This record gives sequence, C-alpha cells and structure tokens, in this order.
Amino acid sequence: SPDTLSSCEEVTYTFIIQNAGNEAVLATDDLVVSDTFAPILSNLTVTLNDTPLAVGTGYTYDATTGAFATVAGQITVPAATFTQDPTTGVVTTTPGVSVLTVSGTI
Repeated sequence: SPDTLSSCEEVTYTFIIQNAGNEAVLATDDLVVSDTFAPILSNLTVTLNDTPLAVGTGYTYDATTGAFATVAGQITVPAATFTQDPTTGVVTTTPGVSVLTVSGTI
C-alpha cells in the first residue's frame, strides 16, 4: 500500500504463487522464492499457506543484507483446474495458488 511506515513498525509481504499448468509443483521440484528486503527486516515470521516455516529449515535470511530465500523443497503449488463451457466450448483456467507471507519489523 502507499502508506508511509516508520522505524519499529511491522510490515507484511504477501507472495501469491500461481500455477497455470496441469501438474502440481511438488517439493521435489525444488521451487525457491527469494527477495532482498530494503529496508532490512527484523523479527521475521514466515508462513506458507498459513503454516509456519522455521528459519534454517524453511527459509534463510541474512539480517545484514536483507536477503531472503525459501529452502528448496518447501514450496508446493497445486495444479490449475480447467472447466469447459458445454455450450460455447470456452475453456476457463483457474490457477492453483500457494501464499507465502513474510512479516517483520523495519
């Protein structure tokens, strides 16, 4: 949002990961999401689909540079679903979605 934040306030980043393919993204696909937070965050909490991820096993974070990355194999994303209108034949794709949320103090 365009709101102005000050030091010692919490900020939340929400990553919406979509899969438009007909196969799910599995842990064995080793999907990684990375970003560098500026300003640097402290007191991170990280969830994937509302399930907490732990530092070291679920994600890594360098508090001196702001570099964040999920650990390979943590993120899965369901396959898309496809429906076809029986009258028009139009196919509609609904992507599979996973939500990664990172909160911390600036």
